[in-house]
Amino acid sequence: MTDYQNARSLAEQLTALSEATRIQLVHEIAQSGPCTVGVLARRIGAAYVNVSHHLGRLRAAGVLTNSRDGRRVAYSFAEGVFVPSRKDDELGTLHFGGWRISIGRMTGS
Repeated sequence: MTDYQNARSLAEQLTALSEATRIQLVHEIAQSGPCTVGVLARRIGAAYVNVSHHLGRLRAAGVLTNSRDGRRVAYSFAEGVFVPSRKDDELGTLHFGGWRISIGRMTGS
């Protein structure tokens, strides 16, 4: 059984993932590695300000982290959250406590 605090943490992470733009961002970072807001905005065809907002939500939930190099900020998965896969049909797995979510390779990407 999952205790309440672990369940609450998982719910926050799943809530952060439960938006289409955020799913696109997670997929892009899983596929390409750390990216800046500008690069992600171009890749998914969204406004910079919207991408920045969604990355902030993913960071607040502990899914992503960011690192600064001068004025550039790169977003990547928080430590232990993403494990790359060696399977042809899978990019990797998101790890949230005892829960796992596999990220498949999307056709046409």
